[in-house]
This record gives sequence, C-alpha cells and structure tokens, in this order.
Amino acid sequence: MVLYGDWGVGKTHTMRHMEYVIANTDDFKATVVFVELPDIVSKSTFQVAHSALLDALGFERAKRWVVQFQARYSADAHDRIRALTQSGDIAGAFDNMLAYGEGSRIAWDWLRGVPLAAGDARLVGLPPGLYQSNQLVKVLEVFGRLSQEVDGKLLVFMLDEATKLDRVTNPDAVAHWTNALKLLADQKSKEVGFVLSGSWIDPNEMALPLQDQQVMTRFGEPNYIQLVSLDEAETIIFLNALLEEWVDTRSRAAILEAHGGEADGEAIAPTSFPFTKPALEIAARYTCRQGGITTPRDIQITLDDLLNRAIDDGRHVVSSRYISALVGA
Repeated sequence: MVLYGDWGVGKTHTMRHMEYVIANTDDFKATVVFVELPDIVSKSTFQVAHSALLDALGFERAKRWVVQFQARYSADAHDRIRALTQSGDIAGAFDNMLAYGEGSRIAWDWLRGVPLAAGDARLVGLPPGLYQSNQLVKVLEVFGRLSQEVDGKLLVFMLDEATKLDRVTNPDAVAHWTNALKLLADQKSKEVGFVLSGSWIDPNEMALPLQDQQVMTRFGEPNYIQLVSLDEAETIIFLNALLEEWVDTRSRAAILEAHGGEADGEAIAPTSFPFTKPALEIAARYTCRQGGITTPRDIQITLDDLLNRAIDDGRHVVSSRYISALVGA
C-alpha cells in the first residue's frame, strides 16, 4: 500500500503502529523491515532503496536464513533459487553466502547492489554488479521466500519518507523505479509485502513512478490511502484517546484529590485530565487555529507547550479560565 498525506499527519506513526500490531498479533505472522529512504539525487535508481532495505534486514539474519534453507533442501537449494529468480548469478550469490570469511560478505554486498572490485568479483565468480530493477526485486523476493520457509513469516518491507523520490527526474532512473515498484506492487507477487509512505496531499502530486498507471493499477487504487488532517471535533476525539492512554489512573486520582480545586468548579472526565472538559475544548480549538484543521504532530507540540507552561505555573489541573489566559481566548 501507499500511505500519503500532509506533513505531520501521522504517516510514519501509522507505519510504526502497523509494525507494532504485526509483532503483537499471533494470527498475522510477518517480519517487518522498516527503513527511511536515504538521500537521493536526480539519477538515483531503486538500488538506493534496495540496499537500505537489505541493510535493515541485516547480514546475520540473511545468512541464518540461507544456512537453514540450504540445510532443508541440500543440493536442491541452488535450483530452487534459480527457478525463482531465473538467474544463475543470483543463485550463485546465495550459494556464496554460505562461504566463510570474505566470500560471504562479498556476496552480500553484491546482493545489495553494491558494485564489486574486479578481484572480489572473480573471487566469488560473479559479474561486477547487480543493476537491473527486476533482478533487485528478485533478490528481495528470495529473502521473502526464505523468511516463509525458515521462520514461517511473510517478509514486509516498509519504505518511509518516499517524498524524496520527487528528486528523481532522470528518465532512466524514473524508469528503473517504475519497474521496481510495478513488480513489488503486483498482486501476483506473494513473496513480500511492501508499504511506502510520502508527504503528498494529492496523488497527482506524487513522484513520477507512483503516478505511473502500471504502478497504480498494481497497488490498486484502494491501497493508495490518504491520511487526512483533523478538524476541531476530530481533534477532541484524538485528545481524549491520547490523554486516556498517557495518564496513569492512580496518579490522576491522587492529583485530583490533592488539587481538584484548580478545576475552578468545572467537570473533569477521565479522558480530559489534566484539562477540565471545557478547557480541553479550548485546547482543541487553539490547536486548530490555522484554518480550522491540525495534525497529530501539531497536537502533540501544542500539548507540550500548554502543559509545560502549566507546570511552570505550578498548575496540576488546567481549567478553562487558566487556558484562556494562556492562549488569549
């Protein structure tokens, strides 16, 4: 899927929450590899993301998978990888992952798309580099197959901050990204899951590869998911949920018993503390002061500001009178 929306709307948080839910849900057996897209330039190809994803996957875990896959299928392991990738070179690189010493690391670098020195390439019997987008994706798919075979888990790659793709303007680089994303998004590809996020408000503003119809139709229009800003009513709901999660119940009861008079006679809900209910409405309105909408990031910045000022003033409960004085309401 592709998550998109304005800056601060919660894309990274949503991906991290997905990662948390997957890790804590027994019925969804998956391993998540999360990475922010590294800095790129106009000629950067998908290799930049590919290398970062494998770096996040990690050499040790990758080698463990290869060793256990080899132990399970023995002499048939090479042919299975070759059949999946249609490449003797890729299968050979996975064979070399079993080597001791430098050979294993050299093969790993090659699989990451790193160009090899001539001597290193000869040592492991591989060409100087892995450059084609379809071959890079095949390598990711092999690791997905190994994850399923060894750990019984789907391998899900998450690529954050893909707004940087806007910088890719070289036609060959755009084509490289487009083909890689097309293959990763294809619903027929069952080896890996792929989630990408970027700060675009409209799909027509997205980076060129993500606007390509070959890519969009394979992700599927419903899987381009927009995260929207919050209006005042939605902000109150968000604040209630946030405060209920953050505030310790016993501490709240103790503070209210000792300092309840600071509420100035106003009602306090378990989901509004340390604000009174009227004060929380003012806080929500203040958070939405720029155009009637806000984002989770701005909400948390505002909470930090208001509550730190309350702490400085020795307040334990924030009433509507007190917050009105703070924000000039």
